[in-house]
Amino acid sequence: MEFGYSDYYIVGEIITCWGAFLICINTLLSYALYDRRQRFFLYAAGATLVASFLNILSVYNIATYSEHSHFICMLVTTLYFFFLLVCPFIMTSYVCDMAIQSKRKRKVLNCVLGIVQSLYFIFVIINVKTGWIFSFDEAEGYIRGPAKNITYILSMAYGLAIVLTVIIQRKLIARRIFWVFILYPVLSLYFVGIQFFFPKILLTGVASFTSVLFAYMTIQSYTMEINLKTGLMTENRLRRRISMQRHGGVLYVMTIENINMIQSSLDALELNQMYLKLGEILMTHFPRNAYIISINRLAAIGRNVDEIREKSKEILDDIKKLCTDINSVIPIPIESYSAALQFSKEDKDYESMMDLLNSLLLRAKTSQLKNLQICDESVFADRERKRCIYKILKRELNLESDQFQVWFQPIYSIQNKKFEYMEALSRLRGTELGDIPPQEFVQVAENRGLIEMLGFVAFEKVCKFISENRDTVNAVSINFSVYQMMNPKVVQNVLKTIERFNLSPSNIIMEITESIFIDNYELVMKHMMELARAGVKFYLDDFGTGYSNLTNVISLPFSTIKMDRSLVLAMEEGQKGVSLFFDLVSTFKGVGFNILVEGVETNNQNYLVERAGVDYIQGFLYSRPLPPNECIELLKRTGAVVVE
Repeated sequence: MEFGYSDYYIVGEIITCWGAFLICINTLLSYALYDRRQRFFLYAAGATLVASFLNILSVYNIATYSEHSHFICMLVTTLYFFFLLVCPFIMTSYVCDMAIQSKRKRKVLNCVLGIVQSLYFIFVIINVKTGWIFSFDEAEGYIRGPAKNITYILSMAYGLAIVLTVIIQRKLIARRIFWVFILYPVLSLYFVGIQFFFPKILLTGVASFTSVLFAYMTIQSYTMEINLKTGLMTENRLRRRISMQRHGGVLYVMTIENINMIQSSLDALELNQMYLKLGEILMTHFPRNAYIISINRLAAIGRNVDEIREKSKEILDDIKKLCTDINSVIPIPIESYSAALQFSKEDKDYESMMDLLNSLLLRAKTSQLKNLQICDESVFADRERKRCIYKILKRELNLESDQFQVWFQPIYSIQNKKFEYMEALSRLRGTELGDIPPQEFVQVAENRGLIEMLGFVAFEKVCKFISENRDTVNAVSINFSVYQMMNPKVVQNVLKTIERFNLSPSNIIMEITESIFIDNYELVMKHMMELARAGVKFYLDDFGTGYSNLTNVISLPFSTIKMDRSLVLAMEEGQKGVSLFFDLVSTFKGVGFNILVEGVETNNQNYLVERAGVDYIQGFLYSRPLPPNECIELLKRTGAVVVE
């Protein structure tokens, strides 16, 4: 008979051997060996492979049984029954390990399973003497014993244990995985039932293999949506979950602001351990709805705002414990901010939701708000305002615009007792939203990719202003952002614009902040050197506000150091501030730099900076930023002249 021995059908077992072998090879060649739970599939497939192969050998021995082959027949068939229930045992253990959070409960259940399986092993071994499961007779050959149905009973018991476990723990299991293990024993029992009623059709291996394959394929596809570092689901899964949410919910996002600092202080193993612990914390509070969006951003979906408030506090407490635990690998506190947004079943636009949450997180970071930020009407209004500002910028960022303006704040020369230079400052005035503060529209420009265009349009307006007032204006300083200085064509664009307005490069002073050099030193230095050789001057802006590298300052073509207002305020707090300021001025002047101080607003501040020996002063005490016409009038009235 084709694919059979005597009247036994073995085609199912042959296919099972091949399929189980492929699963074993796939797991051996994948990351599964490094994942404890994934190794369950390797063991289950391996047990199925061995059981099916032994079943085929056993049938062959039964079909060719003789007095001389009695020992071999007993040995092979005993081994077959020995391995027969290993796969159901392993998969039941896997479900317990996956679904039950308590280590104590897992240990108890695994002990119970181990005892049951051990008793079965003993029963199979003593069958050699008792013949309770099977035996061989010289006349009749293979004989089924009185306890022949024990394998069917235990298979049903394991299947029932799997179903009860996933039903009891259903809140902690993803829906897809829940239904896989509800159907797992059904598939297995279907083939076991056929085997029971038609003993000559060998399907015991098929029963195990089909169920394992079903679980394996489903869980493997599911794990493709899992971030292996944290165990959390990926952003793609979050998008789909929100789109499929029938009754709406609350989207919770937590961002870790100092992740770069934490990463730099940990090695790879410690970093992986930290991510795993963070994933465990989030999954503890949101077992089926925990996600990772990026390297420093985690998310979850809750039912209502009150639930999110409560769980957010618990998550923050757990993170604090993680950082303060003596066994923790994190050497510094995790600095985090969180926000939540309620959404309905009709309004589930993921991008819009994340846009709102980003605004909330930015506001929380700016204001150092550590508590959970809930999206309310003010957030919607703020988002709408930012959208409107973006539209205004898109419309008005051009040379002829009357709403995007450049104002000027004169810079006073102590030596010459007059205004010699001025700083250009961008303004957005007379719009449908009224006058918009610089810090607001600059932030929108940065977030929406318009900051480079804003900088170059402002630069064009400055060049036009100088060109129209050559007899009064000597030079104008203007801030250049990191985005502009990183542009490969910045040198070409600057020099062409200067040429187009028939100016000299010496009419332009580019103000560069210290922070621009942190990550982009080589490229920025290259551009600065090319522009300096052409005649453009450079100021180092906001010295004293943070990052400082005196080597860079000295090696780059700065003509003037612009002291930040914070240093001026420090002088009024005590003698230490005065000494520091005087020493800085003396040091920089000693190596050939001019010193410009900004933010001078009182006579006392003016007295102190003059005593320190600075060269230029900029501040409200001398003049506020003025529109172009008023600035020219001030320069003419105070007798300013062009310095050649």
